[in-house]
Amino acid sequence: MRVSFKILSLLGLPLFLQLVSSASTPDKIEPKVVGGYPINISNAPYQVSVRLTARERRYYGSGHICGGVVISQRLVATAAHCIFNTDTNAYRKSGEFVLVMGSTYLYQSNSNTQQYYVQEIIVHPYYNRGTLENDIALMFFNGYIPWNSTTVKALPLNDHILPAKTPCNVTGWGVTKFGSSVSSETLQVGPVPIVSYTDCAVGYGTLPRSQVCAGYMQGVTDACQGDSGGPLMCNNTLAGIVSYGVDCGRPIYPGIYTNVSFYHDWIVSMNRSLNYLVYKNGGPALKSPDSGLYGILLTLFGIILAVWQ
Repeated sequence: MRVSFKILSLLGLPLFLQLVSSASTPDKIEPKVVGGYPINISNAPYQVSVRLTARERRYYGSGHICGGVVISQRLVATAAHCIFNTDTNAYRKSGEFVLVMGSTYLYQSNSNTQQYYVQEIIVHPYYNRGTLENDIALMFFNGYIPWNSTTVKALPLNDHILPAKTPCNVTGWGVTKFGSSVSSETLQVGPVPIVSYTDCAVGYGTLPRSQVCAGYMQGVTDACQGDSGGPLMCNNTLAGIVSYGVDCGRPIYPGIYTNVSFYHDWIVSMNRSLNYLVYKNGGPALKSPDSGLYGILLTLFGIILAVWQ
């Protein structure tokens, strides 16, 4: 299959590397909830808003570029293409990001909102900007999610292949209509089932097993611009990370997600390599444990958990 390339941006920021294939494929393939409905963050407490600190200074929520998902008390998973800056042709540095979680609304914070600066970023070493294979990155943040938090909780990793028609949910604050440039103010969810590789190949051709297809062959419900890097939750586990697709909710082109089960061992290995005792860049921003005994105990517990995984 011959492949050419195109970049799509949200609020002027390149977010989505589009994959444009040969004659049978439309001219707009974009990593990307349309056809969904609003939910409270308590229904998806693992959802994260990945924001650029420079843009966030304009007004609260303006820095949102991608979604993310909490997978440990200090670790968020997202898409690798969310880290790459096409303006500089280089990956962004950890200090350019801030992670916001615990909020239903993109442009409002409350007593449950938690905000953390990023300490370290790990992009998969074989991420391919052309094919969007290995489209996964980990963001180690400078704080600790309280274990008793009701609005922020880690989502366990899926570790096995899911059969077709497995019911899943994709969530995010992305645009709710293809072609729009306005992010949703409220967190949205879209119910989408796993699509077989055979059915998915009708539109995309053969997919590698490092990617998984979810949605409807007739279209309607799908992730969209601004949802990239967000979670595909199946059976209360993280099964996929929003990567790309054709338009949003277009027939015969379900969404394509990074297949988390394929990267399970890599994620666990990277988590074990992180030093949960180290904090940089001034410490956590909001709602993180203090440096007292409680914080120390949580840190030690995090280390034990990382080793145990």
